[in-house]
Amino acid sequence: MGASAIHVWCMEEITKEAVREIEQIHSSWIEFEVAGQGQSLIALCAEDIELWPPDAHPLIGRSAVSAEMARAATRIHCIEIANRCIRGSNEIAYLTASYKTTFSSAEDSTPKQALGSHLWILRKQAGTWVITLVSWSLRAR
Repeated sequence: MGASAIHVWCMEEITKEAVREIEQIHSSWIEFEVAGQGQSLIALCAEDIELWPPDAHPLIGRSAVSAEMARAATRIHCIEIANRCIRGSNEIAYLTASYKTTFSSAEDSTPKQALGSHLWILRKQAGTWVITLVSWSLRAR
């Protein structure tokens, strides 16, 4: 395969339809996270999903991610998203966004906020977009 073929492939733009599908997946994830529906979240993910939390080891695979979600003692009240941007091709895409999450813990019901940004990588698998990687950062407050 020549360099020009690679160049043409890399220049393939993501379609508006694909962007809308990915926006819907992102919005569904937020709704499921606020509702505490971990299994619905996992259904949006590839089998080999990678979760890269800040300052922790990555979790690889649906079962590891699902187990971590089940252990979480945090109640999410609200997630606000800003600056969402989706780029890529019609086979692989990445999404970046800023977030503000309002949450409380089982030990302390006082609402707190976390601010940061996240990166998602998605791929088209059997005609459907699936999440393959979620990584996020926290800004110091």
